[in-house]
Amino acid sequence: SKKYHCTYCSKGFSRPSSLRIHTYSHTGERPFECPEEGCNRKFSVQSNMRRHLRVHRGGRPAR
Repeated sequence: SKKYHCTYCSKGFSRPSSLRIHTYSHTGERPFECPEEGCNRKFSVQSNMRRHLRVHRGGRPAR
């Protein structure tokens, strides 16, 4: 069952980590920053940041 609920829109989630990531869509928070020097891109989802790293690393997966 959906044990965790968003305080902004009441959407339910079964895991607290899923709720936290969803909450970023309301707050605009982007805690995952590209580690490449001078890039400064930030993401609300870690997997999106890892995918972005391919831009810097020629299509190779993140380390």
